[in-house]
Amino acid sequence: MPPHYPSQYGLALPPMGCHAFIDYMLQNHEAPTTMVICSSREAFLVGLQSSMQADNLKGNTVDSTPPDASIHPLLIPTIHQLAASSTITIAFTPSLLHLRAYLACYAPARDSEPTSNTSARRGSQSAMLVIYGLLKLHRDTTEYSVQGLSRSLAIAVEAASTWRMRLTLVEPLEDTQLPAPEPIMETEAVSPPDPWSEQVPLLNSSLAPTNGSTWAGRTVEVGAVVARWCSISRP
Repeated sequence: MPPHYPSQYGLALPPMGCHAFIDYMLQNHEAPTTMVICSSREAFLVGLQSSMQADNLKGNTVDSTPPDASIHPLLIPTIHQLAASSTITIAFTPSLLHLRAYLACYAPARDSEPTSNTSARRGSQSAMLVIYGLLKLHRDTTEYSVQGLSRSLAIAVEAASTWRMRLTLVEPLEDTQLPAPEPIMETEAVSPPDPWSEQVPLLNSSLAPTNGSTWAGRTVEVGAVVARWCSISRP
């Protein structure tokens, strides 16, 4: 049984595309901050490139600027971005085994350990331990359950608590598509899917779920599991 922490101890954010996630991290962190990406480095970079291309094309629908002529803001080496990125550590954990092993042995960079008055000095910014894609990493495994998620979250909470960091969970937006280059008629905004509303069984299964499959027996909303430690921001 993991120790109990107040719901405000951590934060679960709405899903973000890769470039939006990077931009959020550059604007909302304090050293030392660690980003744990739950995928391989190659897969994340492919998603980041697609996300930036989609963002560029979306902006270019309002003028005649060729898509290749614009540079995404994340690729502009401003002083702020260079300074902020130098205080962020990135780790890639493509499997549950990698993730749990990394968190169990986690320690921030020694030259930038947090102090007790860091948050007071920098207002709302704070040192963060951010996990990008925790649910996605579990989803196609036998541990996509209350039991499996609780085990991973307990390790993450312990790591963040030990180093007085704020645990932050973010899920990626799935299946990013490049928008059409021609202008699109305005339609009613469509909200992104809410990963925290998914249903999972209580215990681990002997078989991983498949597309379109449903769980037999009692299920629990993922948000109810995450809310034991984190305040959830719904999309």
